Amino acid sequence: MKDAALLAYLSETFTSGSVLAQRLGLSRVAVWKQAHRLQAAGYPVEVVQGQGYRLRPGSPAPHLLHARLQGRFGRAYRYLGRTTSTQDALRAWAEAGAPEGAVVLAEQQTRGRGRRGRSWVSPPGAGLYFSVLLRPRLPLTELLRLSLAAGIALAETAEVGGLKWPNDLLAPDGRKLAGVLVEAELRGEEVRFLLLGIGLNVHAAPLPPEATYLEAYRPGLRRVDLLAKLLARLEYWSERLTDAAAICTAWSRYSYTLGRPVRIDTPAGLVEGVAEALASSGALQVRLADGTLRTISAGDVALLSPVSANHPPNLPA
Repeated sequence: MKDAALLAYLSETFTSGSVLAQRLGLSRVAVWKQAHRLQAAGYPVEVVQGQGYRLRPGSPAPHLLHARLQGRFGRAYRYLGRTTSTQDALRAWAEAGAPEGAVVLAEQQTRGRGRRGRSWVSPPGAGLYFSVLLRPRLPLTELLRLSLAAGIALAETAEVGGLKWPNDLLAPDGRKLAGVLVEAELRGEEVRFLLLGIGLNVHAAPLPPEATYLEAYRPGLRRVDLLAKLLARLEYWSERLTDAAAICTAWSRYSYTLGRPVRIDTPAGLVEGVAEALASSGALQVRLADGTLRTISAGDVALLSPVSANHPPNLPA
């Protein structure tokens, strides 16, 4: 966008209009107009008379994120103020040849989506709403492990709560902190690429009653730091997708699901029992009332017992 040059010159501390005008080779009026266009486009630009211009502290602007990256993921990065869905924006970029690990993040999504066609509420500047491009070499039957890997990365980054199968991050009171959406682009039986969409609620904002935000449990969080850590953990686990034992062990450590009675809405109908273990594929194994062990590869889980305020059943004290 034509105002991106100003965005790149803004930091978390105020810079005067005259200094910015000099750096950009513009008039102060032109700087003021660019700043307000950025605000209108959804970017977290603050303009304070007598102090100047800055980005809201913790904003994941490209120049602030790149200084914190530890690996490949996020090096190719598109930062949007507002979009319909980062999944759609990344799909178009993937078709144009974006590299693996490319990331699209938006400050606000107008039609953000979650699993099973649900909408994802994306209040502006309050969370991390982004998609990562992956090109894993796994058969379709084993792609469920990617969802588990994303859940592990979220739990490691948040340092709060536990996982509901396959990848929802829940707060200690059971409300939702984050969710993951995996969409595959196929050519026959071959996976061309995967879009890994993540929504993580970070700061206080209007949210559905079943959701909450991470800063309620960890005050003083900065979104750009969380994003850098989360991308590093996603890269780590995406490189270990063939190691089923490692992924299942790590996921179980953060589980709020295993050991609990559950009801699962599957494509074949409702299944109710006790979540017992994970199969190597990442599927959930549920012990039914008659003693049968049922393996579930897809479905919507409801936990039938309250989440502990202290630890999930499989997280060491």
